[in-house]
Amino acid sequence: MKKVFIIFMTILFSLSIKAQIKSDFENDTYKLVEIVSKPAFAPVIDQFSGMVAVDKKEEFLKELDKTFPELFESMAKIYMDEFTHQEIKDLLDFYATPTGEKMATISGTLAQKGMMAGQSWGMKVQGIISKFQ
Repeated sequence: MKKVFIIFMTILFSLSIKAQIKSDFENDTYKLVEIVSKPAFAPVIDQFSGMVAVDKKEEFLKELDKTFPELFESMAKIYMDEFTHQEIKDLLDFYATPTGEKMATISGTLAQKGMMAGQSWGMKVQGIISKFQ
């Protein structure tokens, strides 16, 4: 009985260690998400920071920063569903270039400007729709 217990505990221990070790695919994908997302969230963080008292802003930003690992883990799973490991590596290679670094840096600004352009377009489409109702 003691032997069975030791074998069971050894297997359980080795499985828990394996579960804690991330694959290269997971690590690479998390890294990519962090590279792409951190700058993209900068405008949103600035907006949230404006809602916080000035004397509490630094503490707020520290606490907010602690939420990113969980968010990036969730986003990495989404990326892993859509990209192969090789594609993630290719994207990491791209984001290591000057053009990729620029893309990551301005992605939040591009998203904001794109949303404004989309809203303007949506208003025009509403006008067109009203002609056909």
